[in-house]
Amino acid sequence: MDLIEIARIFFALIAVIGMIGLAAVAAKKLGLQNGVASLNRGRRLAIVETLQIDQRRRALIIACDGREHLIVLDQAQITVIEKAIPARETADAIDPLAARASAPPVRSLQVPPSVMNLIHRAPRDKTMALRAAGII
Repeated sequence: MDLIEIARIFFALIAVIGMIGLAAVAAKKLGLQNGVASLNRGRRLAIVETLQIDQRRRALIIACDGREHLIVLDQAQITVIEKAIPARETADAIDPLAARASAPPVRSLQVPPSVMNLIHRAPRDKTMALRAAGII
């Protein structure tokens, strides 16, 4: 056997082992560990929210079948605080433009002529205007 044939066999073995590994990862992602496909099954249990109380305890809201349960996890025990809380409806985000459209129209500001004269005499140079405004 030539060195080229040995290298070809070695790389073919590496490629086959890699394909087996990819198939195993794909099977795990699809939920085929126990031989049963879970593509059509919806999840019934979910962690809605978690809050760290202190270094040892954590509060969790767990959702199961449209009900939520509040529990506290400690290092040694689990304490159920509230059972079968109805699931909270999530409110849609408020559109700021729609809220602005329903607001009353803005009135125009009535400026006295003496103030308008003072504004017109303000410096026209941009750096002077920025210094006068206190920005620079």
